Amino acid sequence: MNAFSGWPPEALTFLEELEETNEREWFHANRPRYEEHLARPTRALGEALSDFGKVKVFRPFNDVRFHPGPPIKEHVAIALGYEGGGGSYVQLSLDGLVVAAGLHDPARDQLDRLRRAIDESRTAAVLTRALHTAGAAGLELGQPDLRRAPRGYSVDHPRIELLRHRRMTVHRVEALAPWLHGPEALERIRALLEAAAPLVAWLRQHVGPSQLSRTR
Repeated sequence: MNAFSGWPPEALTFLEELEETNEREWFHANRPRYEEHLARPTRALGEALSDFGKVKVFRPFNDVRFHPGPPIKEHVAIALGYEGGGGSYVQLSLDGLVVAAGLHDPARDQLDRLRRAIDESRTAAVLTRALHTAGAAGLELGQPDLRRAPRGYSVDHPRIELLRHRRMTVHRVEALAPWLHGPEALERIRALLEAAAPLVAWLRQHVGPSQLSRTR
């Protein structure tokens, strides 16, 4: 596999045309362009970042049976390392480059462990430092998911803002720019993932994978 050196400018041209004509017939006719300009570089990016965990490259097709909308995804994306209970995500679309990390969709047992770890002051202090490291690199913590304290926790809890999060994720959106087409793309993505690595490590240690995954 070729080393990742950015997505070519033709990748954005393809996405622009896809947004205008999002039909399976058009996509199949232009599949070689998709493979060359989007899929192949994205797989190379995953290979270059494989030290962050197991790589998943998302398929281009939406399952419109369950998620009504266009048949073809208007982005390319990879996930890294989610087998450990927390991981990273990179997505390119016409809206920009998204680099994110954390735990996006916790199962019930994961959410319980997350809240207990936030409730404990010593483990929460490590989380706070991890979030500060991510924030210093320009990664933003998502907004709280709950308007009030979760059941079993006081509204006066010293870490109520963290307890209101079901998802513990940080992200940064980079505007489309020429650096995406060269080696600097890998450098910037890796720097952001490294800044988020303490958060991912904390999640893997204190939350871990769901034990309910086989029955969900």
